[in-house]
Amino acid sequence: MNNKKNMAVVSCLLPLAALAAGASATASANTLATFDKPNIPVKYIVKFKEQPSSEISLRSASSVFSGERVAQRSLLDRLSADNIEKFGTDATYSAQLDEDAIQQLQNNPDVDYVEIDPPRYLLSQTLPWGQTFVGATLLDDSNAGNRTVCIIDSGYDLAHNDLSGNQVNGTNDSGTGSWSSPGQHNAHGTHVAGTIAAISNTEGVVGVLPNQNVNLHIVKVFNESGWGYSSGLVKAIDTCVANNANVINMSLGGSNSSRTEEAALKTHYDNGVLLIAAAGNDGNTAHSYPASYDSVMSVAAVDNQKHHADFSQATNQVEIAAPGEAILSTVTLGEGRLADINLAGQSYFDRGVVPHNRLVNINGSYQPSPVPGSVTAELARCDVSSGAYNCGNMSGKVCLTERIGNQLSGTYPEVDAVKACYNAGASAAIVYSNAELAGLQNPFLVDTNSSYDLVSVSVDRALGQELENAVGQTITVNSSINEDYEYYNGTSMATPHVAGVAALVWSYHPQCTASQVRSAMTATAEDIDVAGRDNQTGFGLIDAVSAKEYLDAGCNGPEGNGNSTSFENTQATAIPDNSLSGITSEINVTRAGDAGVLTVDLNITHTYIGDLNVKLIAPTGEYVVLHNHSGGSSNNILNSYTVDYTGIESQGTWQLKVYDNARRDTGTLNSWRINFK
Repeated sequence: MNNKKNMAVVSCLLPLAALAAGASATASANTLATFDKPNIPVKYIVKFKEQPSSEISLRSASSVFSGERVAQRSLLDRLSADNIEKFGTDATYSAQLDEDAIQQLQNNPDVDYVEIDPPRYLLSQTLPWGQTFVGATLLDDSNAGNRTVCIIDSGYDLAHNDLSGNQVNGTNDSGTGSWSSPGQHNAHGTHVAGTIAAISNTEGVVGVLPNQNVNLHIVKVFNESGWGYSSGLVKAIDTCVANNANVINMSLGGSNSSRTEEAALKTHYDNGVLLIAAAGNDGNTAHSYPASYDSVMSVAAVDNQKHHADFSQATNQVEIAAPGEAILSTVTLGEGRLADINLAGQSYFDRGVVPHNRLVNINGSYQPSPVPGSVTAELARCDVSSGAYNCGNMSGKVCLTERIGNQLSGTYPEVDAVKACYNAGASAAIVYSNAELAGLQNPFLVDTNSSYDLVSVSVDRALGQELENAVGQTITVNSSINEDYEYYNGTSMATPHVAGVAALVWSYHPQCTASQVRSAMTATAEDIDVAGRDNQTGFGLIDAVSAKEYLDAGCNGPEGNGNSTSFENTQATAIPDNSLSGITSEINVTRAGDAGVLTVDLNITHTYIGDLNVKLIAPTGEYVVLHNHSGGSSNNILNSYTVDYTGIESQGTWQLKVYDNARRDTGTLNSWRINFK
């Protein structure tokens, strides 16, 4: 990066909400699910049946006025529903309802179902390091004009020099303002957009698709409040599809699922749209939606040492990983923060210098409170060899110290380093990464009572150790505000890396389907955690070059040519309920030779997977049980199994037998794949 004057560092990880006081708002009507975020009105989705049967409430349902069914709307009005919105192509509404209204609707024969309308939130925490890690810099994006990426978020600052020249248009959702002018404190969408398509020019950053070829459509569904509803997301996705989107980026999510949302997304995916969403930032094993629907790619976050980010949720739905820690990108003009270190005439900006994301408690709410300034002084080292900060006298010096401990969900130790430097009299602090997490970090500095107003920055371990060799020399540490760029953390930041790569790779092979592009990205991901798929990073770190090469051999990859490594059956087959005969799905393997240790990828949609038995049968009759009635009431099997068929001939017809041995719960074998080494 040649011009860093207008460049900046913020994280918006949701777990920090726990720092602020506030009671949870929940709905208690009947047995409907609730959500637990404070100060958000509870809304419900009401799905009417397509063919009215009641002679009482919906006798006039065929009447249409202004695109709405008069009798259905009239019924909601009579039940004193508030904030009624119709969405989707079906007879579906979102509204605020009291308990009595919910009860009446649930008992109405013309109502298909009533469910909670769960909230959806933004999920956030030179050449940005992420672009090189995903291989985007090695592929030309000149074909990208045949792809459209839709970004559902908080808008897109069209006045930004790194974004203004793109092929972009947009749509405003009700009440959120202009898509091209996000407004103050609403930079999340602009940051996401920069990762996808910041322009290659003489300033700022570059995106995965930097040459102004890809088509962008922006749907603004969030304003400064940073949350909306599932129904609004469904409408936004419909808008993306109406504007010819091939890839939809959803750096957002929430803890509750929705039948309406799940069905709508499945329909669009089945119709060829690739849906990509953030896995979530709560640092636990809970599912976040829409990422955890089978129709959506769930994206986890890693740092620049390929370590799983502590905030990134780990679930059995995580499919792929991408850069999500300390990601530099565009923000709304003037709302960014940047930092630099200068030593002996050399700037270290391009190595990654992150101004601390300082938060203080203001009237019960934790709010950003950066400390801008420039300090030139002697560099001194604060020793941590004892396991504690021993800084000595740092009066008027720049304090360099290693981080003790790392940020975890609900744990923010960064303030300890700055506190030690401050109490030792330092004028500025440089904190570098420890051996456990050696990469560039962008941790929260939670200075609750605003006690340590010190210019302070983070750098990675390699740079920190280099600077130790300069102790005693004069160094300058600069932290600035009112910039046009900033570092963010989050699975929100990982998601646009995947969306951008998907569009880039797909642009070379537009004849391929969304599911084939999805398979190419998972089949070629760099395995960076435990062998095979895992809940932290899915199939691994996305690799643009390898995914393109996979599709170069054909939309289904290098199959059927004698050197094949993967074979797949994508024919969806319903699994009969309570039937020991079950179903048998076949794959004809043309690869000859010893099968060896292979992996089997399963994609099964089924409620209560404890009902299921899944068996893999080799052409010679040997079999291995992959799933044996485990998992209890959990839903769906989206997993990879490693099995040893050493000594067994691989060529021939392999069979997957699936049966259900209990009543009530049903499902579908969507696809399965055998991967030979």
